[in-house]
Amino acid sequence: MTKSRIDDPVALEIIWERCISIVDEAADTLVRAAFSTIARESNDYGCVLCDADGLSICNTTKGTPPMAIIIPRTVRAMLERIPASELEPGDVLFTNDPYYGAGHLPDFCVAMPIFRDGALVAIAAACSHVADVGGTIAPDAREAYEEGICFPPVKLIRAGKPDQVIFSIIEKNVRVPEQVIGDLNALVASCNTSAVELQKLMDETGMDELRSLSATLNARTEMAFRAAVQEIPDGTYSSSIETDGYRAPVTLKCAITIRGSDIEVDCTGTSPQVSPGGVNVVYNFTYAFFSYTLKCMLDPHTPYNEGVTRPLNLFIPEGTVLNPRFPAPVFARNQTAHYLPALIMAALAEAIPGRVIAACGAPANRTVFTGPVGHDGRPFNFMMICSGGMGAGASQDGYSCTPFPSNSGSPPVEIVESVVPLMVRRKALRVDSGGDGQYRGGLGIEMVVENSSPNAVFVSTRMDRIDHPPEPLAGGKEGAPAGIWLDYTKPFPSKGRGELKPNEKLVIHSPGGGGYGPPELRDRLKIEEDLREGYVSAAASATNHGGQH
Repeated sequence: MTKSRIDDPVALEIIWERCISIVDEAADTLVRAAFSTIARESNDYGCVLCDADGLSICNTTKGTPPMAIIIPRTVRAMLERIPASELEPGDVLFTNDPYYGAGHLPDFCVAMPIFRDGALVAIAAACSHVADVGGTIAPDAREAYEEGICFPPVKLIRAGKPDQVIFSIIEKNVRVPEQVIGDLNALVASCNTSAVELQKLMDETGMDELRSLSATLNARTEMAFRAAVQEIPDGTYSSSIETDGYRAPVTLKCAITIRGSDIEVDCTGTSPQVSPGGVNVVYNFTYAFFSYTLKCMLDPHTPYNEGVTRPLNLFIPEGTVLNPRFPAPVFARNQTAHYLPALIMAALAEAIPGRVIAACGAPANRTVFTGPVGHDGRPFNFMMICSGGMGAGASQDGYSCTPFPSNSGSPPVEIVESVVPLMVRRKALRVDSGGDGQYRGGLGIEMVVENSSPNAVFVSTRMDRIDHPPEPLAGGKEGAPAGIWLDYTKPFPSKGRGELKPNEKLVIHSPGGGGYGPPELRDRLKIEEDLREGYVSAAASATNHGGQH
């Protein structure tokens, strides 16, 4: 890229937006080509364009933001194992190693080097949760070895020729090979879209390399983020939060120190890593959640790249649940990581009260249904995601059934029933589930899922916030806790496995978001609206608002 274009803010902005549109188009390719509902309907994916050194130029605006944040770190880890000198046109790299990648084995990451006139100029990368990786599908493993098949960084495709051994190993070790191989090919197609469109952009602009563009864009993002950090008063802000854990609660702690435009985060005091129980969170995933949450709070509008991370110094003691040592199990890392936004916002609530929200009904409930015979006569393995309500903020109610920070949603009922032999008998907002306050937390949902097949269906559950409901802020009230039952009354394992016999029903409650501010300060018109829309019962309203309705 010529220096004149870098110095011209209008031209730079146009090229920046064009790069973002490239990865957004790559995301569209991934969704349209995906075989499983996890990417196609639940948005559990990320796409990134990196320079030749693996530094991100831009992330897609779609999918799951923390996953996209991790991808450049995974790309650089791949380049350490397979250096650029060993790459050639037509190569595609692949890994699902959770300690290199996005934190657990079902997240497949591929990276495609892009060459121009024989020189490596960029790397297109994409990551998506796939339908199955073998191993246990319950969060009860003692070691990562039990959680499924694992590939270190390898060449999935060499000079345009797929490595059939790798594809054969995957096919033999997963429950739904057509879906998994289909999604893997969709990831490759996504990267190819980025490669084709980037070549067009370079032709049009006369660029022959991207390091200069990458450096400039990352510097711009860093400058904007540092300006936002400087608005926080210097000091150290701390918080602590407790999760349900696996067999015992887990404590998460952080101390956030602001010095000018620098942020230091120290998680000393966090619980040690857990075994059994895959609720440990690898460093990459913890890093992504801290940087993403801070970006949302402080500078939500500047496009994301790694410039955001330069002011951030994150210290997480090794051997803790937020930075475990291999081979700690990590399959259910969401059940811990999704508490981190609440941890961060609780710490900074006093310093910047207008930029935080109460705890969300996260982590989302992830329930996997596995059966011997689906609609097509073959075995099925299907993940259902049930999102809770968002926490309320200092100026508005939380959104109901809205996933944060993952952005992974539940497939529509029609999709569920068309792909697997399950009948969704009920999917409705949970009345009174949002934490009350001056601003009310978003509502969770109730789902009733019936086994409509003639065979028993095995169920693996990953659910949290049963014993630790979403926390409020500034005098609000907690959101309603999560819950899961068999046929309405029999408790079902919240992190484990069970069986759903023909015609039996699984009842799932996702938690509501925490409230913000004292309930007695809630506007009377909002109280009346809550009652009219059925978000709140008359009895709960009378209790919390003294009969104002």
